[in-house]
Amino acid sequence: MAMHMLFELVVPIIIYYVLRNFVSPLLALLLAGVPTALMVIIKAYRERKVDMMGVLMLLGFAVSALLAFVQSDPKLYLLRESAMTLAMGLMLLITMFPLRWRYHILRPFMFYVARQIAISSSMSANTVREHWDWFWEHYGTFRNFFRAITGIWGLGLVSEFLVRVMLLNTLDDVDDVVYFSNIYMMVVMVVLGGVTIASALLLRHYYNLEQERVKAAERRSEIERIIARAAAEQQQKKSTVTKQ
Repeated sequence: MAMHMLFELVVPIIIYYVLRNFVSPLLALLLAGVPTALMVIIKAYRERKVDMMGVLMLLGFAVSALLAFVQSDPKLYLLRESAMTLAMGLMLLITMFPLRWRYHILRPFMFYVARQIAISSSMSANTVREHWDWFWEHYGTFRNFFRAITGIWGLGLVSEFLVRVMLLNTLDDVDDVVYFSNIYMMVVMVVLGGVTIASALLLRHYYNLEQERVKAAERRSEIERIIARAAAEQQQKKSTVTKQ
């Protein structure tokens, strides 16, 4: 997810800085968003399903482009990417609330992302879903992990919008706004990606320890059953000898 968002961020920046030497800043910003929009549309067409993140990107692109055309202000158009990240951040934060719809209870967004990755690398999607549902129901650490990761990503994305608004209010040069806001976004992506990887490794370590604990408990239980069975057999032999 982090790599995908970094790619979506870097490509428009490169296009903008190349085109701004030949066209107006507004047109450069507008053209910089076209490849990203085309990629989202092509992905949705090939996979034949609704991509929520893709829909948010398209909505953010359309709204900010409309604002840019109406106001003819390049600085206002810079809110395009912030509109997308704000919408994504709010969506992630909303999924932290266990909202119920019919028989389904909403879970943190990163839970669905990670489960989809697990499904794509497995032969049985139903088995993966059953295992993940079982882990969700029985392990509080599993639930807290995805809640924390989802919350961190949500707050990080929302913070980008706040920082860009602050830059738009304090800086006059469009290039400076693009430069500093995208540096901040890259730093946020790197930090969030690092936190996610470290947390995933920690969760896997916890899972391995839990597996060892379960196996040790099963071995102890088996030993106790053997001892109890041997004691019962010994008691039965004593009873037989006494009767004789």
